[in-house]
Amino acid sequence: MDHVAEVTAGIAYIPAGIIYGYLLLLPTVEDKLIACLYEETYYWPHIIAIVAMLITVVLTNGLKLNYRKTQFIHLYLQLTATVFSLTAGLVFLLVDDVVPAIYLGAIAFGLTLVPGLSYLHIRSRSRHRVLLMSLCTVWFLAGVASTATIVELASVNANGEETLHQNVAIALLATSTLMLVLLGLVELLQRETIVDYKRPLDYDTAMAHDSGRLLNPDRRSFAPYAQFGRAAPTLGKGVTGTGWSTERIVSTGGNDSGCRYRTLWTVYMIGTKLVGLLAFYWVLLVMGIMASRQVLEREDIGYVPFWLMVGGALLTTMLGIRLAPKILFLGASVLYVIALVLAIAFYSADLIDLEYGIAKLLFFAFIGAALPLPAINILELAPLNCNEAALALGTALEVLAIALLQYYGTNDGTLFGMDQLAGGTTVWSSNHKDVIAAHYITAIVVGVVCAVATLWHMPNTGRKSLPEIESDLARMRSYFAFSRRHQPQQLPQPTTTNPELQVEIPHTNGRLADDMLEDQQPTVHEQQLSARNAARFAALYPDSPDPRDPRNGSYHSAASDSPAARSRSRSPYNDFDQHLHYHQQDPHLHHQHQEALRRQHEANYLNARLHQRALDSPTGSDQMLRARALQPETIKPLPLLPPLVARTSQRPEPPLGSLTVKSEPGTMLRPALLTQKSDAPAPPPMPPADYLTKSLPRVKAVRQSRIPPIVPKPEPEAEVVVPGVEYSPNLVPSQFLRQSLQNSQLFR
Repeated sequence: MDHVAEVTAGIAYIPAGIIYGYLLLLPTVEDKLIACLYEETYYWPHIIAIVAMLITVVLTNGLKLNYRKTQFIHLYLQLTATVFSLTAGLVFLLVDDVVPAIYLGAIAFGLTLVPGLSYLHIRSRSRHRVLLMSLCTVWFLAGVASTATIVELASVNANGEETLHQNVAIALLATSTLMLVLLGLVELLQRETIVDYKRPLDYDTAMAHDSGRLLNPDRRSFAPYAQFGRAAPTLGKGVTGTGWSTERIVSTGGNDSGCRYRTLWTVYMIGTKLVGLLAFYWVLLVMGIMASRQVLEREDIGYVPFWLMVGGALLTTMLGIRLAPKILFLGASVLYVIALVLAIAFYSADLIDLEYGIAKLLFFAFIGAALPLPAINILELAPLNCNEAALALGTALEVLAIALLQYYGTNDGTLFGMDQLAGGTTVWSSNHKDVIAAHYITAIVVGVVCAVATLWHMPNTGRKSLPEIESDLARMRSYFAFSRRHQPQQLPQPTTTNPELQVEIPHTNGRLADDMLEDQQPTVHEQQLSARNAARFAALYPDSPDPRDPRNGSYHSAASDSPAARSRSRSPYNDFDQHLHYHQQDPHLHHQHQEALRRQHEANYLNARLHQRALDSPTGSDQMLRARALQPETIKPLPLLPPLVARTSQRPEPPLGSLTVKSEPGTMLRPALLTQKSDAPAPPPMPPADYLTKSLPRVKAVRQSRIPPIVPKPEPEAEVVVPGVEYSPNLVPSQFLRQSLQNSQLFR
């Protein structure tokens, strides 16, 4: 039941596809009464759709930034779009003038484009996200193909205009009614607490969403995108800026915590939305319809390219269960570019019957496989603060480009290599091959550029939750998305072949010696622990101030800086401070000294662990052996400095005289803590610190007053007066009874 809301959000794209297919194929209708709207204002429905889409972005993205978490109003926006679709279907069915229906349908189309994909992006689980988001494109293309089928069947009918509008109206009314039923079902399940569609299904995403940490705390994260339209700041006196360049956009100043190229990568992914332009490119589309008719030898079969796009998108949906969106996009891009190359080669060679038709049909199948992926890449790569705005920007670029190309191509046939004669008929121009070749080469270039941009600048986000994607992007420092730098350096792991890490074992008992040699083999956990401690010690020493330094406000005199004073100090940074002044003049020598200190503490830590494991072995029960093993001289620590540094140093090095790391003073007192291991399974991860008090209501503290409250006296009970009996209220019970008796005898 958790997926009911997700399926509903995907099915909402069917009415949008029906409306868009009507807008897309309406100029191909021969009846000019139907196409009269588009002779002058063909692109206006597309502009209205873009405006409606921007309204949805303002609502979804604006509320998200205001409340610091996603507000799940996506289904309400789809409900509004369904109402507009239902109204457009009624106008198509009942009114002769279909212009209002066209504009109502354009509003519904614009209201549907962004909210469904945005909702599935935040709602779905990591393993289902690509599948469900690809299904949105499948439903959309199915709607477009349905309208193309209706148009083709109406073109061969005697009463084509009425049949076209009736069938479009029936399709819109059927899908809109289905959407209303599904939305009502989802809301009913929400009220009955069976389904909670206002919470992400992925556990990591839900935790980050509830705590408010899913979004970037900087509300100005979208500011770099707006810097394209601003003047560059002055670089200094007498220096003029040259405009906002790529370096200015990706630079982060002093804050280098995030991916500094993420903004630029998002811009590249927005550009890949032009793949939709290739799918509905007017020249390619018309030539594909003609090619399908030539291959199948039928006049009413021009809807085949649209259903091939549906099949390609469905193939991508199935493959998205196992493969990453980046790999799918690259594979589909290579295939449809190859099909384009074959198509233009066959067209130039006059092979336009079978070879050219097959190449065009393959192109539409592979372009359909690539269509669902740019929107997924944009939503997964763009910052969560502004991913809806980035998707809307790419969609607006795609829709506007398609509308303008169709508008100018419809008004001017020379753009497609056609000449219009005096009688209204159109014929091929003399240079139509060159014109068509120019369009095909443009499509090939756009496809190659989109594929290369995705290859270089789209990370692998397959089957990852949103927090995991954000974590991966935060570690990337390269211009190319597949290259990473500044990873945590893996220190060399100590092995038993290093003689400096060996422990001298008393050989009074051969079995004890063999067991202790086996215990000396460091496990993977010990190696990771030693590397982690060594990294911590290496990071600790260079940044540690000297508490005895008079420049740091010390109460000691300047004589405390002498080597003798440093050697007598009990500071935990003694072994660092006592050699620091030796190597201030030689940075290379100082670096070698720091490396030697790090290796020294790592070796001491490992030796202490191996020594304790030898003591805890079951064969070492002899108290004499334990007493002998506890002696410090049985362990050989590393020399403090390498030989080269030791010869260069001017003063003898004081012995360390300790088996433990100075930052862990409890190691010698409680050595068993190092080797305590439990057979029980590892405990579950700790919940957040505020998980108990996150949902509790805030109770305002009541201030205790020193003045005691005024308690009103209770009201006296009402006296019960017996009629015919006279008595005084101050009589004692005996007198009252006597008086009552007298009165009763008196009035008898």
